[in-house]
Amino acid sequence: FLGSALLEVSYETALIVMMIIVAIAMPWAIWGLDSNLGMAKKENATSWKQVLALDNRNLNILSLARLFLFASRDFWFEVPLPFYLRSPRCEGLTATATAAVTALQTCSDCVRGAICDAATNFTCQNANPGGGCGGLGLDRVMVGTFLGGYIILYGQVQSWTPQLVTGPLGQTPPNKWTEVLWGMFNCIPTLIMCVVITFAPNVFRMDDYDLSSMMGWLIAVICLFAVIFAINSSIHSFLVVKYAKADKIAVSVGFYYMSNAFGRLFGTIGSGILYTYVGDYMGPYAGTNGTAGLAACFLAGTLSSLLAAIITIWIDDNDDGLQCGPCTLIQSKKSKQNNDNNNSSNIETVDEEAATK
Repeated sequence: FLGSALLEVSYETALIVMMIIVAIAMPWAIWGLDSNLGMAKKENATSWKQVLALDNRNLNILSLARLFLFASRDFWFEVPLPFYLRSPRCEGLTATATAAVTALQTCSDCVRGAICDAATNFTCQNANPGGGCGGLGLDRVMVGTFLGGYIILYGQVQSWTPQLVTGPLGQTPPNKWTEVLWGMFNCIPTLIMCVVITFAPNVFRMDDYDLSSMMGWLIAVICLFAVIFAINSSIHSFLVVKYAKADKIAVSVGFYYMSNAFGRLFGTIGSGILYTYVGDYMGPYAGTNGTAGLAACFLAGTLSSLLAAIITIWIDDNDDGLQCGPCTLIQSKKSKQNNDNNNSSNIETVDEEAATK
């Protein structure tokens, strides 16, 4: 929020203030943390094979799933969403303004989020044609608030997951099936958003622009995604420690989060390509149709979530079952064995009673 607000002053000012805030925190990091923190108790890794933890099958599969899990968010969150929230609607960007021009040379009849260029006969233009058109036309502070709110909600839900979600549902400690279930749930919000943007009438349409409906759908679905995605991330964080070898915790976690970073890179680059090239070109003053590009990004996020869940199934961790409150979705091996033993005992009891009679 602060960074976006400072951009209203200048980009350099925003950077300087952010650097000052980081510098203020440095003394606590330098003198407040244990000097042995991060020191290896055994010999450090001496080869790339040791660093990449290639001998741990479950960790490798989980890391690959993590790659696609975080790509499912960054396919639409990092690049397309901020651009779309800032972009003006497409209609009216090529028209010449007829209203009076103020001292700041802005036109009263320009669409929300557009600028009026006096050098081109007061035409309404997209301030950033590369960011597409068709969006909400919000200012930087509103966009920063929107994105900051998502991050805060995501972080809080992630920390509360064991107490409020997996614990009450009987999914603590979580296992691979817990992640498969929530990974499938992670597909739902982005799929809904893709369908609404593409097919819902009178919402995300250039010929019938409804700002309040667009804002309502985006806030509701993105908040839902933040909650489900945070639960997935929390489960993943537990599983990486569970599958890591006891003498290679740091290496295993490091490899896992390297996959996390690569997934974010993959999603960010992919989102830029989809958002830029999927929508139709609307003219030099407007750029491309950002609505179509955003829908494609949400679809890519959905497919990425689905792929992450499917990959998780390959993990060799089938002893535990899956509970969802009072319902048993997948019976654990131990529970199944106990049931088999009880059934055998009941059969023997019945046979003994029949023999006695």
